[in-house]
Amino acid sequence: MRDFIELETRLVMSKHEAKKVACVCAYERQTLIAIDATARKGYIKPILIGEKARVKKALEDHQISSDYEIIDVDSDEDAAKKAVSLVHEGYVDLIMKGYIQTSDLLKAVVNRDQGIRDKPILSHVALIEVPYQNEMYFVSDGGMNTYPSFNQKKAIIENAIEVAHYLGVDRPKVALLDAAEHTNARISASYESRDLSNLKWNNAIVEGPISLDIAVSKTNARIKNYQGKICGDADILIVPDIISGNILGKAATHFTNGIMAGIIYGAKVPIILGSRGSNEIENEYSIIVACLVAQKERLS
Repeated sequence: MRDFIELETRLVMSKHEAKKVACVCAYERQTLIAIDATARKGYIKPILIGEKARVKKALEDHQISSDYEIIDVDSDEDAAKKAVSLVHEGYVDLIMKGYIQTSDLLKAVVNRDQGIRDKPILSHVALIEVPYQNEMYFVSDGGMNTYPSFNQKKAIIENAIEVAHYLGVDRPKVALLDAAEHTNARISASYESRDLSNLKWNNAIVEGPISLDIAVSKTNARIKNYQGKICGDADILIVPDIISGNILGKAATHFTNGIMAGIIYGAKVPIILGSRGSNEIENEYSIIVACLVAQKERLS
């Protein structure tokens, strides 16, 4: 994959049925514009959840069709619970966060009795288009797990690999990022990366610790005489913690004019969160990524 246009083309060529998207608290401009744009293209069928009068006013304010299905609820908590119940009923294929606190939405998603968690953990999988490199990278986890343990990192890697498979990367190269390409007694995460890379991975090449420059630059890998399996051709970048992942994502978008989309993976359906800084285009691409993942079919 080179860019999001190629990814969208793959979605069109797959001739998939429009996915039903439950938008929780559908009041926010950027979210509604992205939903409307992808609905007009035939990718999704929106189900807008929230206080009905408030949803209708938001649609009117932003000159968006009011023909979409609206489910009236009294509160943000009820909206999140309704979206989760629609997943249980098999009525929706995706969940998208609107004007609601992320913690309030995820509380319903991970509820012990009524939640929809389907994997050991939920993790954020971002897809970043870097224009000057003409490449795209998966990055995880810069949005969910703060300081993941060894087992949580293993689950984060597994989630990212599955998403990559659904987007057409058959045997992704997974770089476990660190400050350098060797273990360091002062950096405990470097030993975790080494041990994770030594596990048996049948569906991916996993290597670490490895520095970012070696992971994404063949020139730097050659200059440093790096002899590993990943030499500037990583597909997936696994960060040691949420801080480094958040910084990496924002640096890519703000310093390089990159574009970032992403989903929460590990529930029964993909969840599109978006950040407060996401624009309509990034939200639209996040919907496209979620649609491809929801098909549960590998792209060729």
